[in-house]
Amino acid sequence: MTVSTSIPSRSSFLMGEAAQAWEYFQETGYPNSKNENWRFSNPEAWLQKDAPRFQKNGQNSLQEFSDLIQPDTTPIFIFNESVVVPDELPEGVKIVGINPEIQENPIGETIGAVADFHISPFIAENMALFQDCTVINISEGCKIENPIHIIHLIQAKNTQRIFPRLFLNVGAGSEVTIWETELGNDGHPHFINSVTESIIHENAHLKWTNLQQRNRETGQISSFNAALEKNSTACYSSFEFGGGFIRKDINIYLHSIGSECELNSLFVPTGKQHVDISTVVHHGGPHCNSRQLVKGILGDKSTGVFRGLANVYEKAEKTDAQQSNKNLLLSPKARMNSIPQLKIYEDDVKCTHGSTTGQIDEDSLFYLQSRGINRNNAVNLMVKGFANEVVEKAVHPQFKEIIQTALSEKLEEVI
Repeated sequence: MTVSTSIPSRSSFLMGEAAQAWEYFQETGYPNSKNENWRFSNPEAWLQKDAPRFQKNGQNSLQEFSDLIQPDTTPIFIFNESVVVPDELPEGVKIVGINPEIQENPIGETIGAVADFHISPFIAENMALFQDCTVINISEGCKIENPIHIIHLIQAKNTQRIFPRLFLNVGAGSEVTIWETELGNDGHPHFINSVTESIIHENAHLKWTNLQQRNRETGQISSFNAALEKNSTACYSSFEFGGGFIRKDINIYLHSIGSECELNSLFVPTGKQHVDISTVVHHGGPHCNSRQLVKGILGDKSTGVFRGLANVYEKAEKTDAQQSNKNLLLSPKARMNSIPQLKIYEDDVKCTHGSTTGQIDEDSLFYLQSRGINRNNAVNLMVKGFANEVVEKAVHPQFKEIIQTALSEKLEEVI
């Protein structure tokens, strides 16, 4: 590797973790197509190894990006890595930007407690190199009425290597809805290695919807990592429309009895875009449920990958795990690889998985055309109908409308 062999200075409570993570990363290096988990997604061409590490240049304010702020939300703006927090926050919400100058841990939970750097060299690299971490803490028993809207903009004057980090702590008995908008509008090729981790405590509920629209020159490796305690729930939905090379790792840990998670993803690559969705749900406790629904719509010479795993451990009886992957190819040159998997070490469980990949059904298309709908409009109706199952998972009407608009704009490229 040609990346720097030194790590930036860190505050005292993260210095040891950073050093250990960097040592692990140096030992393992970046994965390539010889690694089974990366067999269909070689990131080598997108790593920007010779590019500089992003450096801060001045302060930003929410007023600069007012056109991105949605009404009836609490906006949190992350510019590359640094967070801009609004002056007023809902009661029970605390947001802290951790940087190398901070000497004491401002939260009770430990950064890195959920996102174990031993499972991925990219998580290890992020742990070693991130300079700012956005920490969102939801106090116990708080029901946050309006969504928290995380607006993450990547913008620089030249090619950069950027390592965003986000930590969300949802206190026991709390409820919160997160919107996340990932944008990139500068046209430069960047390498983004992003890590998000969350702890959802007992009887807490999290709904998180992510809309990714990075520029087409960007390679982004991101991971969403969540640990669920007793009787807690998490619903995570992602919509992957941008980027040139996208790898999204979703790691969920159902630690305790009664926890439930729902994972939904819709990806729509066109041109030569590549999108890889990789999920692992760890069923560690009894009476836990998981639902995975991943759909891909692929056009032109684009490629896609879905690798999904439900891992059911011993003593995780009464597990109910369902996994579904469906893909629609709009071009004969588009390619999709789907690898649904189950690992089951307990008898008293109910687990299913399935995958289908195909083209638009010509009989259905002919039926619509026979009713006076031209072919392009008929294809558009069928594709949007295919996507709608995932779009409906964006439970808030306001954000759902934004996603529908982004989807329509993307489909104009291939229909």
